[in-house]
Amino acid sequence: MSLNNLKVFGLIPARGGSKGIKNKNMFSINGKPLIDFTIEASLNSKFIDTTYLSSDSDDILNYGKEKNISVVKRPPKYANDDSNATQVVSHFYDFLILEGKISKEEDFYLSYLQPTSPLRNAEILDESFKLLEGSPEDSIISLVENTHTPYKSFYLDENGLVKSLFDESLTNQNRQNLKKTYRANGAIYTFLISKFLSNRGFPSNASKPFIMKSSESLDIDSYEDLDALKLQLS
Repeated sequence: MSLNNLKVFGLIPARGGSKGIKNKNMFSINGKPLIDFTIEASLNSKFIDTTYLSSDSDDILNYGKEKNISVVKRPPKYANDDSNATQVVSHFYDFLILEGKISKEEDFYLSYLQPTSPLRNAEILDESFKLLEGSPEDSIISLVENTHTPYKSFYLDENGLVKSLFDESLTNQNRQNLKKTYRANGAIYTFLISKFLSNRGFPSNASKPFIMKSSESLDIDSYEDLDALKLQLS
């Protein structure tokens, strides 16, 4: 099933290394690796035509092959602690061109699906795609409401003194009178590749928002997060 008559590629970025959790993407949860939650979500989506797995790890790539998804070997320079998502997508785009999967003139949707968001399933993913169907917007980002308003946030200036992040008057407002704010929960980034190329990165401003519940927005970054995931799945 295409989206607005264009192909949809799912891209799962899963490098072998990890700062907080050793072999995080292959960490076993209820008998299956963490990455499996995202692989299943992408494969079961009604909108995603082809799922790709990008990794520097042969173990992860071989697992992807076992799950019958397409794999992309990522060079080490795009798989270290300093690498960013823009580099991963750019490398993937170059791979598609070199392999003849698409032409430079061809536009398509890319859904960037981080394996650290295991509670984003196929149903949630497809609900996000439906927001883009026939919409004038060409990108979507999943958000979760902030529990603490940033309008009351501070930082320390060069003298080590307190400075309000926004206008100081906002720090004295009742929270109920301040605008609701949201943060990206990392679960879903879907955009036209042409928009990514012209933006030289992930488009966010003027994207269609897909608001997710906090219970769906768990982002795995620590062993405590893994414990919270196991608790939610029990």
